[in-house]
Amino acid sequence: LLIVSVDTTRADALSCYAKESSWGLDLPEQQRPVARTPGFDALAKDGVRFAWALSHAPATLNSHTTIMSGLDPHGHRVVRNGFPVPDDVPLLAERLQAAGWDTIAVVGASVLESEMGLARGFRVYDDQVSTEIRRRFEDRADRVVDRALHWVDDSKTPGGALALFVHFFDPHSPWQSAPSAMQSEFISEDYQGEIGPSSDGIGAAISAARNKTLSTEDRTQARGYYLSEVAWVDSQFQRLMVELDERGMLNDALVVVLSDHGETLEEIPDRPYGHTLDADLTSVHVPLIVAGKGQYSVPKGLVVNRQVRLMDVAPTLLSMVGVKQKLGEGQDLSPLFGDSELSAPPSYAEATKPFQAETGKWPNLGLDRSVAVNGYFLTRADVYDEPPALFALSPGQPRVDNEAQLQEMLALLEGWDAGAPDLDVAPLAPNTEEALKALGYLEKDD
Repeated sequence: LLIVSVDTTRADALSCYAKESSWGLDLPEQQRPVARTPGFDALAKDGVRFAWALSHAPATLNSHTTIMSGLDPHGHRVVRNGFPVPDDVPLLAERLQAAGWDTIAVVGASVLESEMGLARGFRVYDDQVSTEIRRRFEDRADRVVDRALHWVDDSKTPGGALALFVHFFDPHSPWQSAPSAMQSEFISEDYQGEIGPSSDGIGAAISAARNKTLSTEDRTQARGYYLSEVAWVDSQFQRLMVELDERGMLNDALVVVLSDHGETLEEIPDRPYGHTLDADLTSVHVPLIVAGKGQYSVPKGLVVNRQVRLMDVAPTLLSMVGVKQKLGEGQDLSPLFGDSELSAPPSYAEATKPFQAETGKWPNLGLDRSVAVNGYFLTRADVYDEPPALFALSPGQPRVDNEAQLQEMLALLEGWDAGAPDLDVAPLAPNTEEALKALGYLEKDD
């Protein structure tokens, strides 16, 4: 079982999601940087691609806890990055380990360091990342693959059941991991603006977007750098697959590729180039691909168009590998591989970036939130003095005028909020708080 998480990757950063792309719909096609991810595309051709997989929160730790627990944020009670997973939340690796699987995790950034709680159930949880960027530590994709292969070769059950979780962080800003030759495939060498792969370059894009001075060339340059990061990860995913295949490990294997959350580029000018501030589709629409061989074979080239949730991943994987013990509250999606008409429950999401490090009842309740159901998508952003708005669950998130549907979905969202845990959040440790501010996950005091 290979689970690959590509952090901060919106669905349309993969070329196999071109039909669901939301970026640059106002531009002629020839002006749009084109995603190129042949490795992920090949996996989709060999398996099942979920066209509308939705995250519940645009934050790394929060969302990975959902992936590993089958619970949404109100269920697992991880508020945002820096708040550890509660000890009483069962996790996927624990279920697999109890069923006799060897379990290995290799993570690409310190946001998922073992102290945050996701290491439970993994025999090996390698969080030894080496490059410091704005007070976090991370590794480039090639180094992550090297570490993963080291532990695969050191597996305590050679030839036995192995669950490997690999986490890539490269698409997260400041977009500096991709080799320059790969970056040049996505950007214009004639560009004379200030947008570039650095904190200053992204800061320039943020300022221009907010000041309404962002040009088409600026937009495409920023999108190009972002796509180059995802393409770089794709190349390393291909290398990982080749190495595992040469070891004879993919003859009887289930491979899953997904992301924890997306990334808003210039689509929301007041809050551009980032995540955690919004629960719109740019932040919560993510790729999800499942492919398998041998006893884990699935239909080839199947596209599931109904919405699914990241909280459905863990129950689905346990079902597919034959572990019967229940985990979380998500759906087993495997019946969708056949003729099942399995209905889609609402998918809820909430922003996670506060304006200060606060305590009290569930801290995210005052932030931007959304719900998706039956082809509709509703957002509520009281924090920005924006009234509830109804959209279609489709590329570009187009507005829909349907007051009855809006009120019905608003009631669903209010019901979800009413069930939020009555949680007293302890103040963050000073060093954790300062690190999160440096990363942009908390507002700075100045």
